[in-house]
Amino acid sequence: MNHIAAKVRSSTFIRHNTIFFVGSLVMGALNYLYYPVLGRMLQPSAFGETQALVSLFLQAGIFLSVLGLLTINVVANYSDSRQSDKVILELEKLALLISVTLLALTVLFSHILQRFFKFDDYLPFIMLGIAVVVTVPFTFRSAYLRGKQYFGLAAIAGIIGAAAKLGFSVVLVLLHFGTTGAIAGIVLAQLAAFGYAAIRARQHGFSESLRGQFVRLPDIRLILPELKYALLILVGSLIVTGLYSIDIVVVKHFFDAHTAGLYAGVAAVARIVFFLTASIAQVLMPAVRSQHAPQQNRQVLHKSLLLLVAIGGGALLVFWAAPRLIIGRLMGDKYLMFASLLPRLSLAVLLISILNLFITYHMALRRYGVALVVLAGALVSFGFLALHHATPAAVVNSLLYSSITILALLGAWVGMRHVSKPVTKERAYD
Repeated sequence: MNHIAAKVRSSTFIRHNTIFFVGSLVMGALNYLYYPVLGRMLQPSAFGETQALVSLFLQAGIFLSVLGLLTINVVANYSDSRQSDKVILELEKLALLISVTLLALTVLFSHILQRFFKFDDYLPFIMLGIAVVVTVPFTFRSAYLRGKQYFGLAAIAGIIGAAAKLGFSVVLVLLHFGTTGAIAGIVLAQLAAFGYAAIRARQHGFSESLRGQFVRLPDIRLILPELKYALLILVGSLIVTGLYSIDIVVVKHFFDAHTAGLYAGVAAVARIVFFLTASIAQVLMPAVRSQHAPQQNRQVLHKSLLLLVAIGGGALLVFWAAPRLIIGRLMGDKYLMFASLLPRLSLAVLLISILNLFITYHMALRRYGVALVVLAGALVSFGFLALHHATPAAVVNSLLYSSITILALLGAWVGMRHVSKPVTKERAYD
């Protein structure tokens, strides 16, 4: 027992997971206070609008997640730090160009978005576009810190952002800015988090000597070798984020505002499972490297999976045992109408978390075949949702079946890889 305890204490992987998990737990708690606090301050219809906008923010920010993960991989694998800084700078310029384009399109089509999602106003959509733009610089500084394995600093930056989001949003909602104020809080929070992350990234080696080149358009030739890998990350991130948030968008589109708002409250609680375990995949990404022995990388995956199942499974058991108590305490009695959906929805979220871990592992090793697998699974998933969405319960079931389908396809693909490439005995990860 003492030997095991000593090994756990000396493990770099466990230490990084502990640091980032604790930081993510604080950040996740603050992020989740955003939902019950605003859920009690806003009417269900307005809260449903806020949840739908947050889901759209996740969808619109997928390209940022892609470039952030790509940045982590570049930092972790490039031996020439100046070359890696150049690549990161060009990727950041590309991200800003994309985000500004998205903002322009949002302004242009804001009235159409308002009618499609049955909003009372179009201004929240414009605020959402601004939020995506201001998130760009924070994403790259945070990714740089994680790539350098400064997980504590990255966690602090996230905590600052989560606390600021809650504080600013509450103040703006109290000032009667409603849904627009709730999203404006995200804008101000991202600016605050960026300020801290920029200082820390500069202190730990992120080059400022390249800043004069920032006014130029992105150098596509420099980042072209990484764009193929970016496409792989895009596919993986798109599927995970889509599965994680598509139910909110589907319910918001097919049901009335009150029903969508009540469902959003239950979904906010179920997503705790994902936020509790998301840090594990983020620690795994820079720990898995192509230059490592295969057995070393697999050991990292196995440890990550055990941590994820232990933490996420524990939360699932609590939600399964007392859904009405959990919903009532976190969101209020008005959301109890759909409390019975919490166990199944939480199970779906746990499966999506496991899927996210496996996809992240294969993306870190640049295994492009995983993109085809998850794409095939996504087509099946969208088929489930297109055919079965008559009730909120049907939407939850479709999400659950979708998660199982993609995991099964991924498992079959991994099995075929092992048959074609026999496992060799390698040294274990510390």
